[in-house]
Amino acid sequence: MNFLKQRLKHNAQSRSGFTLVELIVVLVILAILAAFTIPAMLGFVEDARGKAAIAEAREVYVAAQAAATEGKGDISFVKIKEMLKNDIGDFEEYDVVISDTNSPPVIWEPATQRRTGRIGIQLGLKDTAEQGIVKWIEYIDNSKSYLVKITPGGSAEVTKIK
Repeated sequence: MNFLKQRLKHNAQSRSGFTLVELIVVLVILAILAAFTIPAMLGFVEDARGKAAIAEAREVYVAAQAAATEGKGDISFVKIKEMLKNDIGDFEEYDVVISDTNSPPVIWEPATQRRTGRIGIQLGLKDTAEQGIVKWIEYIDNSKSYLVKITPGGSAEVTKIK
């Protein structure tokens, strides 16, 4: 019995714990894990932003096609801009560039890195069977970081501009 009391007393007095070396090793392991996971997580965030820009551009495409179809071949650019503003909002009228000629609208100039608009809409040529059809749209997202081009087949092309 005496032996048990001595052993309990000894255990209570001795303080066991982690050594400084063990703590440093654990911190180094955590730092290595963080170094690998943080960049991967940032990549997921960038992918999500690009996909959000595509979703916004598709919404603009559908609204532009609805506005062009409603015009039944007699398209007023002002009317398309008004309908887009009602459906989408959050852009200025001068940010929308529409063309129904052979010269497509330009909203981003890669050579100068200059933005000349936010939404570019290429309609079918005037006085042809394609009049009133949206050929493609280009859209710059709200953060002005992505340029998205949507074509009638539903394909989307994303370019990071910032």
